[in-house]
Amino acid sequence: MSQADRRLRVGFLGRLGAGNLGNDASLEVVLGLVRSRRPDAVLDAMCSGPEVVRERYDLPAVELHRALRGPTAWRVLAGLGVDAVRIGRWVRQHDVVLVPGMGTLESTLHERAWQMPWTLLVMAASGRLWRTRVALVGVGAGAVPEPVQRRMLVGAARLAHYRSFRDERSRDDLRRMGLRTDDGVFPDVVLALPVPAGPGARPRSVGLGVMAWSGSNGERAQAERLHAAYVAEMGRVVERLLERGYDVSVLVGDGDDVPVARALVAGARDERVRLLVPTTPDELVEAVASVEVVVAARYHNVVGALRSATPVVALCYAPKHRDLMALMGVEELCHDLRGLDAARLVDHVDEVHRDREALRARLERRLDELAPVFERHFDEVAARVLGAGSEVVA
Repeated sequence: MSQADRRLRVGFLGRLGAGNLGNDASLEVVLGLVRSRRPDAVLDAMCSGPEVVRERYDLPAVELHRALRGPTAWRVLAGLGVDAVRIGRWVRQHDVVLVPGMGTLESTLHERAWQMPWTLLVMAASGRLWRTRVALVGVGAGAVPEPVQRRMLVGAARLAHYRSFRDERSRDDLRRMGLRTDDGVFPDVVLALPVPAGPGARPRSVGLGVMAWSGSNGERAQAERLHAAYVAEMGRVVERLLERGYDVSVLVGDGDDVPVARALVAGARDERVRLLVPTTPDELVEAVASVEVVVAARYHNVVGALRSATPVVALCYAPKHRDLMALMGVEELCHDLRGLDAARLVDHVDEVHRDREALRARLERRLDELAPVFERHFDEVAARVLGAGSEVVA
């Protein structure tokens, strides 16, 4: 077979299929882009949840990190070498490797340098070595205080063939960390996710999106205290919502969040509080569309609510929340997660509930305005990364 006749080989890499519905939603959107613009391509993935990715997306997949046994130091050192060999070999088998959305270049949650930062650096370096186009599509980034981790993430971004960011702050933070970039900024790709039809919202209902939050990567020493304070205040939020006559659906966006959600439901001891555990991006969007107002901390729970035009109060643990809400024209609907005040929050929920129809109309108009921006982003990826124009390649 000649080089011209060989089919394009495209791989997806990331924490995909491992329970984080925001990551999986990002994959769905970018996977749909590739399948529509390059239906001739051969696709597969290297990810954290290969079984889920194979079953849900009909996508061949292999495990991202190989579990090793032994003392911690040995597992870390051996893992670095094993991952480098496995990832490098996998990258070499592709023409294109895509990292779809996600907070790929962030340090807002607990992460060690030898985990995803090392993975991304090896992937990008392997792309340069084997002439594989590595693309970071609509990713999030943030100021990284840990020096080793910062160098790895900046190095991975620098070596990538293509980069686009989900907000201006992500690009600006990378510039401040030393990356010279004028790459494109586009809204989070999950805002382009198709919305499944549903029965509509239940009267006087609130969706409370919780997460296993315990501070940022630089707050590990305070993690236990921060987590306990957060859970206690969320319990008070549930109590006050019930006092105001709301039905409360406690929902999650990641498998790690389920214990917190179960504890809040059990602590409420009220049949008006129910637990929703979506397992797919569609189920997450259906869950946030089934209530009149959403209150959520996990970033992609907020994105899911916005995508369904459900008014949402964002509990912000990082600047990305406020950037997202400002993009959608509802920046006034933000509360800081640190120092959360249940009484003030529920008073605000009352206001949002009263204005919910006007807010929904604002969100719907904004989503319509963003539709051509998504198309511009996807056209750029198709042309610069996939070698396709705006039309489907037969």
